Parts: sequence; structure tokens; C-alpha cells
Amino acid sequence: MVEDSTGNEFEKLFHRLMELSHPSYMPIRTHGNIGDLGGDGLCARCRTLYACYAPDTLRVSEVRDKFLGDLASAMTQRPEQFDAFVFVHNDQRGIHPVVSGLIAQQQQALTSITLEQMGPRKLWYEALELNLGKMEALLQESIPIHEVRYGVGMADIEPLLLHLAETRPQHAPAEEIPLPTPFKADYNGLSIRAQQVLQRARPYIYQVGQYYQGIISHTEQDEVAAGFAAYYRQMRKEYGDQPDEILWQMQRYVLGQEHPRWERADAADVVVTFFFEQCDIFEIPPLDWRPVTSGGEPG
Repeated sequence: MVEDSTGNEFEKLFHRLMELSHPSYMPIRTHGNIGDLGGDGLCARCRTLYACYAPDTLRVSEVRDKFLGDLASAMTQRPEQFDAFVFVHNDQRGIHPVVSGLIAQQQQALTSITLEQMGPRKLWYEALELNLGKMEALLQESIPIHEVRYGVGMADIEPLLLHLAETRPQHAPAEEIPLPTPFKADYNGLSIRAQQVLQRARPYIYQVGQYYQGIISHTEQDEVAAGFAAYYRQMRKEYGDQPDEILWQMQRYVLGQEHPRWERADAADVVVTFFFEQCDIFEIPPLDWRPVTSGGEPG
């Protein structure tokens, strides 16, 4: 949906998403000879200024001019209003290399603000936080609710576990694994959508345990788990404030670079959930930690 929208349609979609996600978000329209003062939207509470660029055909010179022009205008005309400047685009493949270089270059020169990019994936993660009513408002259509049948067999799981065994780091350090806790997903800040992925997969994780019980090597599970944990630490260092992104990256670690059929993707969820429940990945809350309810009291 995002990647199919360009120009004004993309900007309207972006404004709708941000207004649904952030009550303090303000779309900015162009006015007379002052233009938009370098931004298409401003989140007052989080002090973030957004500049959108989604042309029908991307031209490097135009994207460079757009980025540098908006940034210079914002720094000159509204420097006290924002701490982060986000370049929003609709390129499914990722941000253009010219823009990535410009962001790095300008970030080095501008130490008073943070420069970021926001593409379709980050927009999708933003949308995943919406409830059903807001998601329907974003899509401007009703979402039918159907019972989903979810089934994963050993034939789906085994090839993925073999893949993990073949690609694991050879010298991944073994670690003492703490006991699981029912509050782990909340403590790590996983969204409701991400927690639903784990919840759907839990009935099938026993198959992963059965697989490891049935193989000759008694250290295989520990070695694969150590490699899994090492990759998690790498992803946490890279995406520390984005737990859903980390979970998605762990799914990619299981699947490799393939674009899977749905049953294989479901099997990958089971494998990730197994290592999540075994406490090989994601952080363990303190023993006395409890989630806080909306009323401010522990749940």
C-alpha cells in the first residue's frame, strides 16, 4: 500500500498514519511565500520534524535537492521546534545510497539534532501499533475478522533447524540461561501484534524439543542456541529501541534470504518462539518486575 502511493497520495497516507499514532502530530501545509519551513509534518510532543519524498520516478538530483533544501530550511526557520529530522520515503528497497550518504554527512556536521530515515518497513511497524478501529481508519476500509487455522508439522520445522545447525557460529559462547517468565514480552516492549505471533506459535514449540531429543548430538541444541543468542545480541546492538524489528530479524535468521511460503514462515515463528521461551533471546526482566496497567499500578 505504501510503496504503491506516490506524491500527494503518499503524503496523505503518511499524515493519516501519524495522526492516528501520535495525538500531537500536525500536518504542515505550504503557505504563500514561506512554504512549509522545511517540513511536511511536526510531532510536537516528540519534537520530530518529517519531510516526505515519494515521486513517481526517483531522480537522484531531485532527492538530493529535496533533502538538503528541507533540512537547510528547517534549521534556519524553525531550529527551536525539533530535535530530530526524519526523511520519509516510499522506496520498498530501502533508502537511496545518495541519501544515506547525505544523512551520514549532515549528521556529522549537525550535532544538535538527530537525522533519521523512515521507509515502508518503519511505517508498517508504526501501523502495527494501531488498534482495529484505527487500522480501519488508516486503510479507509473495514477489516474482516476470520478464524485463522494455524498448523505446523515437524516436516516444516526440521529443515529450518538443520539450516541453523549448518550456519551457526562455530565458536559461539555458551551462557547460563535464566528461567522463563510470563512477563518477558511486555518487559521487552514487544507490540501486541508481535506477541500474537509468539502466542500462535507456542502450541507447536514442543516439536522443536522433540527434534533435539531425537538427534545423536546432545550438544546440538546448546550450540544452535548460543549462535542464536549471539545473533540476537548483534541485532539488539543495531536495533536496540525497536523490539519488533529485532524479532523480525530473528525470523530472517531462521529463514535465510528466502521469501517463504506461509507454512514455512509459520514454522520459522515456531523456531523463534522456542528460543524465546528457552530465554536464549530477548532480555529477562528482574524477578520482581511486573507490567504497569493503564491506571499506573502493576498488573
